[in-house]
Parts: sequence; structure tokens; C-alpha cells
Amino acid sequence: MFLGDSLISWKSKKQARVSKSSVESEYRAMFAACSKIVWLRCLLAEFGFSQLNPTPLHGNNTDVIRIAVNLVFQEHAKHIEVDYHSIQEVMDTRIITPLHVSTDLQLANILTKAMTRQHHHFLVGKLMLLDRPTSI
Repeated sequence: MFLGDSLISWKSKKQARVSKSSVESEYRAMFAACSKIVWLRCLLAEFGFSQLNPTPLHGNNTDVIRIAVNLVFQEHAKHIEVDYHSIQEVMDTRIITPLHVSTDLQLANILTKAMTRQHHHFLVGKLMLLDRPTSI
């Protein structure tokens, strides 16, 4: 999760259940991210920083984005529980907007995928992480 250009939250976790497909697995991850976005937006609103525009939710699986946008696309979604389709409600109220991002630019991959040193450094640069000062 980014607030502006600042990375404020991240998570990499083994899912508790076995998925029947990568689409189901990524849809569950999208649901978890969506829930966190809703919570963060509510927190910001309580601090007086209401968000007027939808929060972009990036994903690299076009099938997952299609399912989230249009529940009629059922070919890959028939085994996903109804609970997870609340993503549709959040999109309808313009809280999030799903956006496709190329796998090569997916920042979450730094936590989950093996990659070359150059690609790793490229993604770390995108996270805008800073080394802690040695003395304060």
C-alpha cells in the first residue's frame, strides 16, 4: 500500500487454503488488498483526509480483473465463494479501481518471486526504500 509516493504497508503470506487455480489464489489476494484499502480509507477519513478518487488496485492477472469488474465472466470463478465477490460492491461505490500492471513491473513480486539481481534492484528502487541513518 502506498500513500502518495510513500510505502506504508506490505504483506506476503501463504494462503490458508488450497486454491484450485492461480486465478482463485490471486482473486483471494485481491480481496485481502481491497479490505485493507477500505480500512485505510476509513482511517484517513477519520483523520480528516477523505479520498475523493478511487484507489487504484494493481494486478497482473487479466482474468482476475475481468472477474472483479464483471461477475458474469464465470469460466474461472465458479468455485470462488460468494463472500469474495464483495470486491464488486467496492468498485461500484468507486472506492477502488482495478488496473492491470505488467508482471515485470509488479512490485509485490519482490516478496514472492525469484529474479535477477538487476530486476531486484529495479523493483527496490520503485519501492523508494531508504536506509536507516547510522546515527541520529
